[in-house]
Amino acid sequence: MTRFGLYLVFAACGGGGGFPDAGPGDGAGPTGTFSVSWTVNDQNNLPLSCDRIAAQAMTVLTHNFAFEGGATQVFTCATGMGMSQGLEPGRYEMDFELSGTFGSLARAAKQAPVDIKPSANVELMPVAFQVEALGGLALKLATGKAGGNCGAANQGGAGIDEVSITLSHNSDGSCEPITLVISDGATQTGGSYTINCTTPVVRGCIEADQTLTATGVESDSYTIRIRGLITGKQCWLNMDTIQVPPLNKVLIRTLNLAQQTQTPGC
Repeated sequence: MTRFGLYLVFAACGGGGGFPDAGPGDGAGPTGTFSVSWTVNDQNNLPLSCDRIAAQAMTVLTHNFAFEGGATQVFTCATGMGMSQGLEPGRYEMDFELSGTFGSLARAAKQAPVDIKPSANVELMPVAFQVEALGGLALKLATGKAGGNCGAANQGGAGIDEVSITLSHNSDGSCEPITLVISDGATQTGGSYTINCTTPVVRGCIEADQTLTATGVESDSYTIRIRGLITGKQCWLNMDTIQVPPLNKVLIRTLNLAQQTQTPGC
């Protein structure tokens, strides 16, 4: 268990929190508070929004030197600042962690000693986190047909003969022109696919046993649109929201295509 995990024995929420103070000496007299602000930068020291890396919480571990253990003050990452709930007056050390959907993302330099005084607020030094905002993809496409994506419809397949793919940032709608590497399948040959959202590239069918991979993709929330074509008609459709993780973690996902039954010829 990490030091952060051990400190959860005594837990309290800060400006973004939701559960009450707990810790040694509570109720003995006037408490004090601290205020803190933080920034998040990417691997190039450029500002990074919490949404891009699915960061949710900025947690401060507070350890009063007069007691064993410690308490946590939890703030919402996107606020960028906050004030703690009441703490027992004393001399503290403060540790900082950024976390979210993909677990712990970064730690920041400890601050000590910090004097918490009764009925007073102390402003901590600004906290800076750095997160590598790059990740990977490992995607599969599935129609759920027993005969596969590419098998003929009269043999239980989806009948797809061509596929197009686009990928756009949900934050601003811009295209992410990455190149996907497509593995070989049992019946279909692999290759590569470079995304072009303005004029989507059309390539041969991609079977359910083939994997589409990419590395070094910008961490963010995306909309991926996949079209399965039959003789030029968009017959199988998908539009999923995906989150590319930070820290070079890989998103593994099967994207399910649904048949567009209203199109003649599908």
